[in-house]
Amino acid sequence: MRIDRLFSKHIDDILALYKDNFPDGWNKNMLESAFQQERFIALGIYEQNLIGIITCSTTEFDADVEGIVVDKEHRRKGYALLLLNALEERLIKNKIEKIFLEVRKNNLPAKNLYLKNGYKEISVRKKYYNDGEDALILAKEL
Repeated sequence: MRIDRLFSKHIDDILALYKDNFPDGWNKNMLESAFQQERFIALGIYEQNLIGIITCSTTEFDADVEGIVVDKEHRRKGYALLLLNALEERLIKNKIEKIFLEVRKNNLPAKNLYLKNGYKEISVRKKYYNDGEDALILAKEL
């Protein structure tokens, strides 16, 4: 298992992971645009193939996690936490002070992961997702 920084050359692998595990996620145009931004970070976790990804955009002092996806067959094995920790370490080195993320209100496994790792609920975005579900806004001081 290894965690590597991802670049635009990895777009097809990222799209395949999203297609099979989170169809509401990135599309090719969105990814191409994101990878052109200097402050976009994507990390991938590999066994033999890409099994998980975390994406994030930063400003000078804070960051916004845009997504964490782990392949269905590899969930509940700690990979999301490994990705989150790797991202946080990178952000701390870059002097980022605070990290934000959104999570579906009813996504209890993800919500619990974040809360157990120091994230605090700061707001709710009503009917944020396409299906009308609310998003919880969480934040953590780094």
